[in-house]
Amino acid sequence: MMTTKRLESFEVDCEWDSCSFKGHSMEELSDHMSLHLRDYLGDKDTLEELDEFACLWSGCEFLSMGSPTELEVHAYFHNYHGKLKFIGSQLLKSRPDLPSCNQGAHSHNLVPEGSEGYVCQWEHCDSTFNNPEWFYRHVDNHVESAEQQSLSQQQALFCSWAGCDAFFKIRYRLREHMRSHTQERLVACPTCGSMFSSNTKLFDHLQRQAEPIESLVCEHCGKAFPSERLLRDHIRQHVNQVKCPFCDMTCTTLAALKIHIRFRHCDERPFPCDFCDKRFKNQRDLQKHTDVHNEGTVYHCTVQGCDYSCYTLQTMNHHFKRVHEAGGMSKYKCHICDKVFSWCYTLTLHLRKKHELKWPSGHSRFRYRKDVDGFLKVNMVRFETVEVTKEIMKNMAEKPRNLRQSQRVSSVKKKAAAAAPESSRSSPAGSSSPSSCSSSSCSSDLSGGEEASSQHSPRGADSPVYCMMTTIPHIDDEPGGISQDGCGTSGAVQALTEVARGLGMDVV
Repeated sequence: MMTTKRLESFEVDCEWDSCSFKGHSMEELSDHMSLHLRDYLGDKDTLEELDEFACLWSGCEFLSMGSPTELEVHAYFHNYHGKLKFIGSQLLKSRPDLPSCNQGAHSHNLVPEGSEGYVCQWEHCDSTFNNPEWFYRHVDNHVESAEQQSLSQQQALFCSWAGCDAFFKIRYRLREHMRSHTQERLVACPTCGSMFSSNTKLFDHLQRQAEPIESLVCEHCGKAFPSERLLRDHIRQHVNQVKCPFCDMTCTTLAALKIHIRFRHCDERPFPCDFCDKRFKNQRDLQKHTDVHNEGTVYHCTVQGCDYSCYTLQTMNHHFKRVHEAGGMSKYKCHICDKVFSWCYTLTLHLRKKHELKWPSGHSRFRYRKDVDGFLKVNMVRFETVEVTKEIMKNMAEKPRNLRQSQRVSSVKKKAAAAAPESSRSSPAGSSSPSSCSSSSCSSDLSGGEEASSQHSPRGADSPVYCMMTTIPHIDDEPGGISQDGCGTSGAVQALTEVARGLGMDVV
């Protein structure tokens, strides 16, 4: 973590209630903020008579309901946020080639919704903090003092955070990993205040706001990007490379898979509400729920003439983008009847009830992409790696089947195995980037509208209907592979079609 000792000419303004103090170290800023809090909150006897505590930081409309401790944590985070914005301003001085942030200053001093403090969950440590700077320094001390332990004839550094068994060869990697537990951010945009875990992500934040280059377009969704690296990173989001061990869901990253498992396969709800009997699976859902117990609104739109107000910063940002930014947010449109919707969940209900569409096996919602007419429509295609598909086929072979399924799959298994080595040399469908997934297949997620819905499924109305799977480019059939039909589809495509059928999908 970068301390103020390593920063040249460190200076952060205190913006509490028109204060003109300038701090030259985090120690100075913290001591100064404690004086403001002491004057504002008063003694303990007075606190019991108050129901709410408003933050007096310039541009911040945070309101703590009956909790002075929450206000203290929030106020000290303003100091930490100021430090991150100063670091960002210093970094950008050395990168004059980057475009300026054009997101506006309406969220410049808005920080994440507070909590009752920070708790260290390192083994044998239960220290608590109301200041994020001291909390992050404390955790960093744990990392520095961690000792190498033997692991399979080599030395490794273990993460001792509660419930984590990760280990690393290099101390830097352990320190980087700890940020996934503490949510520490290292730098912030000095214009809009957005916080990031690395300098590179700050630079990406600015580069994404530059004018896109016409030649750098994603072939899957049509989105253009101002740099090759941003395009490569984006393409990876279209390829599902990680398969869930409990169902047929495939995800783009391990982080996405962890979220899927937590919400779809785990019943544990470790976050209880202090005001009612409800419990939640993560802190964010708990914070969103807690707002229903608040009597007053917290955030008010800062645009002149707009009287919109809401409980959460996320909702306010959504309002600002949808109503006040140029062009607003894209609308949603049904790809079958062209009916337009303002929200994705209303289109989802429409697709399921009106057109009786079903989402793919292992998935719990539809995904939407921007069409050529500017509307967001349901995504018809999902990219998966051949390795993931082979794993699904393996799981299929282990599941009990009826006689009809057994006869069909047994004739396909050997042929699919013959097609797989050749397909492993293919590049992702719809991708020209060598850095994206090395091998993938393309399958349709939904029925393709009226043409597909007019087909009669031999499995009955309860089975999901899928479009014809797209041929994988650059795959040649090997001798002894599946023979091609009159349509000219390759052996690999036919094998993947059998995989889809084995998962309960009808391929028409």
